Amino acid sequence: MKLKKYLGVLLSGIMVLSMAACAGTDKGQTAAPESGQTGGTKKEQAKGEEGSGDITKITMWSNDQHDQAVYEERVKEFNETIGKEKGISVEYTVYGSDYYTTLDVAVTAGEGPDIFKCNKIGNYAEAGYIMPWEDEDGLKGLVDRFSEYNAPGYGEFGQKTYSIPIRVTTYGLACNMDIFNKYGLKTPETWEEMRACAKAITEGSRESTYGYALAMGYTSYNYFYLNLPNAASVGDEYFNHTTGRYDFESLGGFFDHLQGIIDDKSMFPGFETMDGDTARAQFSAGNVGMIGVMSSDVTTFKNQFPCDFEWVVIPYPVQDASNRYKEPIGVSMSYVINSRAAKEGYADKVAEFVNYLYSDEMFVATNDAQVDISILGDEITSQSKAESLDPNWIKFSDMDVYCIKYPNPDGDLSIEGDSYQDVYNKILTGIVTDVDGALKDLTERYNKALDEAIASGKVNIDDYIDSNIAGKMKWGQ
Repeated sequence: MKLKKYLGVLLSGIMVLSMAACAGTDKGQTAAPESGQTGGTKKEQAKGEEGSGDITKITMWSNDQHDQAVYEERVKEFNETIGKEKGISVEYTVYGSDYYTTLDVAVTAGEGPDIFKCNKIGNYAEAGYIMPWEDEDGLKGLVDRFSEYNAPGYGEFGQKTYSIPIRVTTYGLACNMDIFNKYGLKTPETWEEMRACAKAITEGSRESTYGYALAMGYTSYNYFYLNLPNAASVGDEYFNHTTGRYDFESLGGFFDHLQGIIDDKSMFPGFETMDGDTARAQFSAGNVGMIGVMSSDVTTFKNQFPCDFEWVVIPYPVQDASNRYKEPIGVSMSYVINSRAAKEGYADKVAEFVNYLYSDEMFVATNDAQVDISILGDEITSQSKAESLDPNWIKFSDMDVYCIKYPNPDGDLSIEGDSYQDVYNKILTGIVTDVDGALKDLTERYNKALDEAIASGKVNIDDYIDSNIAGKMKWGQ
């Protein structure tokens, strides 16, 4: 097993997730390319436009709107400085909710961009669409520097590096302090206290304001607002990285916690179908006392759904305040490199820009703009010269609260019956009432599928075991 050094700092399987929070809404984003205009031909990308001399045009695609302005500014800076000196011009394009469909069509047709966000690293690597970073001398330094943050299921596949984690997305519980102060409440530390706060807010307002909003319509709600928060109480996710076995029964207490809020009628009505933006809008309008949030919401509550009240983010409450663990997080999906760059002889040019993309300069810029938290943690935040960072951004960046976890083998399993996401939905909507039985069944079915994947050679379980996970998640504050 290749052991990775975990830092107590701050997106299982292929990280998930990267997330729906990054994709945002479709407003203000670049339209998807028209048919036949997917990203330029190989000749255009390799040689640049006619009359451009020795300029190599490099194309880069992403679906991240939240940091688009910062990236556009830094790409422009690169083109006018390093790029001008080295004969490189980078064209950066951001697409919307259909990004991965558009990308798949372009890549499989041989017309994909040179650098792109990818959610199919294993599939693309096997097909030869993307190149290992070890194959280009100019990228080996990055591979070495970031190796402790990487793992199979993140950026590694088949003992090769195809991507490097670039950032993390942290999460917590946002509290409307105007509402809390109105009812004389303190921010909760335990599930019991959170339920009591939610009930006091709902009953005190005569149901004009609700205590908590769980946006089940948000695709990744189960990851950010169930699996990860519960891990802070039990010491690991539903996949146990010590034993290498699934353990969905560890979520039994957390479902009881949420059911209590629902039974008290303190959960915002319509939570079963409410999407993330609707929940944020209700919170910013003062109709919800508490809501699950991610680090990207610092700018969301400034720009898209501005709050005219003080809100603070706190670690999600735990079952027992005297037995808390750090909150685990996975790394966000990051960039890969089209194998065409190596085949056509301009991988060195791509490497020049990728080194800039992963530079401290870039990381500090996105941190100070309060849009991205670098995978490097304190190495970057300690360099910040920003004078007015939002207090909540600083809390989201607190490296003593979070730890990076290994991915899990979910993506390599063939599950018979409902997925865990389906079962979670049925529990929270009341379709399934035997919660313990449902979680036990999940554990058995996922472990059966895991055993089959191990036996077939599809999963190397050593890639997912970390015997030191308990120590790494130990709460230190």
